[in-house]
Amino acid sequence: MKKKGSYLNLEVAFQQAAEKFARLDPAAAARQAGCTYHSEGCLEVPFLNQDYRVDPASGKAYLGGSEAPLYHNIILLHYLVTADGTPLTGEWISYRHLPGGEIYMEPFQRRAVIPFLQAFGYQPELFEQAALSLGGYRAPMGKPGMVVPVLPRVPLAFVLWPGDDEFAPTANILFDARAASYLPTEDYAHLPALALGAMKASLQR
Repeated sequence: MKKKGSYLNLEVAFQQAAEKFARLDPAAAARQAGCTYHSEGCLEVPFLNQDYRVDPASGKAYLGGSEAPLYHNIILLHYLVTADGTPLTGEWISYRHLPGGEIYMEPFQRRAVIPFLQAFGYQPELFEQAALSLGGYRAPMGKPGMVVPVLPRVPLAFVLWPGDDEFAPTANILFDARAASYLPTEDYAHLPALALGAMKASLQR
């Protein structure tokens, strides 16, 4: 995906993804993505701890009866089109090690890691609280590190080493070693920002 706002043209990106999805068997796509296919013909996809419904005929996604934001809709379609059912490994890799990730490292740092540090670098307790609100759980690294299940088979590990009076905070965001089986690499440069937005919103409720 191009950066949010310029994104080639969100409508074009949506149409391309919707056309690809319409050619798939929706029941098979649901199985491979780890989501639910309902008899009336829609797919139910948990995304950032909310249940979206996707209509295979139109490609449109809905949340609570309203159309989902187009940007979220595109991510959901990319997920359903890309998912191949490969089991996750539980091994964590950096963005750099995703296919072609080296090319997007600067945008990834700017859009994902730096905003993570700005939001929670000195507030590890709030970070943990916010991640838990999205169904997150402890990661085996970081102080703290939290795994957020953004999509059924797309966990993100947000790893924080908080700052103090002497040291600046540091952070990273890691991906399952089979992440490429579920989304294109460029989408992973944007996904953490959506998760961070949901985390921050949870603290306002």
